[in-house]
Amino acid sequence: MTDPEFALFHLQRSLWDPVDPTRVGSLADALHARVNGEPYRFASPATLRRFRRDPALYCGLLRDPVTGMRFWPNAHSPRAEWKGGPYLFDSDSTFAEFQRAPQRYEVKRDY
Repeated sequence: MTDPEFALFHLQRSLWDPVDPTRVGSLADALHARVNGEPYRFASPATLRRFRRDPALYCGLLRDPVTGMRFWPNAHSPRAEWKGGPYLFDSDSTFAEFQRAPQRYEVKRDY
């Protein structure tokens, strides 16, 4: 079961462009991205490009796909590319576990 507080936090964030929170994110497929399986929407291609360069700056609170623990990613957070976008991790050990069996920890969310 999803933690309701965590779900509400991400629902609220999913409505706004995380790079420019004064603008509403688009519903267009071309203006979506995922981090740890969570969807993010963007108001323009420019904000989407900025997000993709360094998602840890903009994505906010994430859930480590291996442990389920919430954490704030930073520039030093381990990162893996997997279907649908990057995955960021709370520690090197969870990153290593994900690399052993990424399909086991893949997060699947609809937009």
